[in-house]
Amino acid sequence: MPFVTHFGSKQYIVEENQQFAVDRLNYEVGEVFDLPLLYSFGDVSATKPKAKVIAHVKGDKIRVVKFKSKSNYHKVKGFRPYLTILSVVGSDDGTTLSKPKEK
Repeated sequence: MPFVTHFGSKQYIVEENQQFAVDRLNYEVGEVFDLPLLYSFGDVSATKPKAKVIAHVKGDKIRVVKFKSKSNYHKVKGFRPYLTILSVVGSDDGTTLSKPKEK
């Protein structure tokens, strides 16, 4: 079941066993921690989802351009953001986050 989590000013819709990249976090590689839960679809809200840190990487280059027409002014800057790759691993009580089977 998907749920919405947030880091900084960004929100992410994720599911169990999904990997996603967020801005750099102060956790060690392999460390497991609780995800902040904003909204869940289904019965996930009863448990706290957990995430595991997979790696710390640098993202793709982002270019920032300043330009003024008719004055021959243009300036290009760029940077590569520091990212943390996370994987959703389950909940704090060891259960999976999937929807219970209906009878």
